[in-house]
Amino acid sequence: MRDEGRYAVSDYIDRDGLTAAADRIRASSNLGRSETLRRLFDFLLERTLAGEAPKEIEVAAHVFGRPGADLIVDASVRVYVHRLRKKLDDYYAGSGRDDPEWLTLPKGEYRFQLVQPAIEREAEIISDPVAMPAATTPARPDFRRWLLLAIGLVAGAGIAWAAMQLSRPEDGLAKVRSSPPWAALLASRKPLTFATGDYYLIGERSAPGAEPERLVRDFAINSRAELDEHLMHQPELRDRYVDLGLSYLPISSAYALKAVLPVVTPSMGQRGFTPFVPSSKLTPPMLKNSDIIYVGLLSGLNLLEQPVFAGSRFSFAGSYDEIIDTRTGKIYVADPPRDGQAAQRNYAYVAMLPGPTGNRIMILAGTRDPAVLQAADIVTSAEMIAKLLPEGKDGYFEALYAVDGVGSENLRGTLIASNVRSVEGMWDALSTP
Repeated sequence: MRDEGRYAVSDYIDRDGLTAAADRIRASSNLGRSETLRRLFDFLLERTLAGEAPKEIEVAAHVFGRPGADLIVDASVRVYVHRLRKKLDDYYAGSGRDDPEWLTLPKGEYRFQLVQPAIEREAEIISDPVAMPAATTPARPDFRRWLLLAIGLVAGAGIAWAAMQLSRPEDGLAKVRSSPPWAALLASRKPLTFATGDYYLIGERSAPGAEPERLVRDFAINSRAELDEHLMHQPELRDRYVDLGLSYLPISSAYALKAVLPVVTPSMGQRGFTPFVPSSKLTPPMLKNSDIIYVGLLSGLNLLEQPVFAGSRFSFAGSYDEIIDTRTGKIYVADPPRDGQAAQRNYAYVAMLPGPTGNRIMILAGTRDPAVLQAADIVTSAEMIAKLLPEGKDGYFEALYAVDGVGSENLRGTLIASNVRSVEGMWDALSTP
């Protein structure tokens, strides 16, 4: 490798391999319909084939038509590069898994590399705590996984019920209940809906008509409708994938609910029916007619995602593990899962937001399990709530925390940034009949 002025120039470039890998990706549907994403892909490929590594400001000029862009304020390049990297990951996790060579976009670089699949798989780390990696196909249906899933869901419901039954008003939570994030919510007489982030699961079988042998989490398929659309584009999967009507609830949601329920229990007798629903079952009328407390991973917001981040200081930067502060342009990337002894950094998002009809929506979310637990700790601690000092109208705010933990345990949360929120623009793109 040698350095020539602006570019690091490779001594050897496998142009045929790069072109073939790029053609396979273009032939798939993984890049989606975004013209900007396709321009970025073509531009980076062109420069890679020329042995050049363009600078971020050059990408901004050639792809986005923004010469001389302020890259601190305008984070478009980084956002779209993160999106492209995620698209490549999704492709090679699915239909491109058996490609002879994989096209990668290393972090910190704006040019592609070719890697051998065997090498890439050795370094592969599952990036979502709800992912269920495919195992060697068993000789018969592995119903034990289904049983464990059912046990987990029942246990979560049991924890929630126990918390409701055993908590009492004299439980030392008076300061928490009188704090700005909670006081108005607890004084409301609207129905209260608890929403937990859930994930759609698909049954996978090895032969047409056979019983499903395993449960699969495909990040590109999040509902029955999306499964039907996916099968329209890839009909060869019709005999492999089957809808089972199942979804998965991360265990962190149950423990976070256990922490939050004692705060709201004393007010439940003054409300209407209080349902617990998976976020995939939330409907616009629910968002309109009830107060909502969402507990779960950021990737499980579903219907809530659009209004939560409409007018927000924060946004996703290509994946649910990457959050960008749009004021500073800084991107916060959660660490991948590691062994139970290694420290890791995640991010928690806590917010109190206005609903479309004066109702209130509390969000306790995170990039991974430790962050969800930390979000619950934040809103159930009078000391941590006091540090938020929400100053928005009616106490509406949002805050991002860095969460340090080990394994699935959260150790501490550090406030990174907060922002005042208002109802303006939140619900413009969402119909609430």
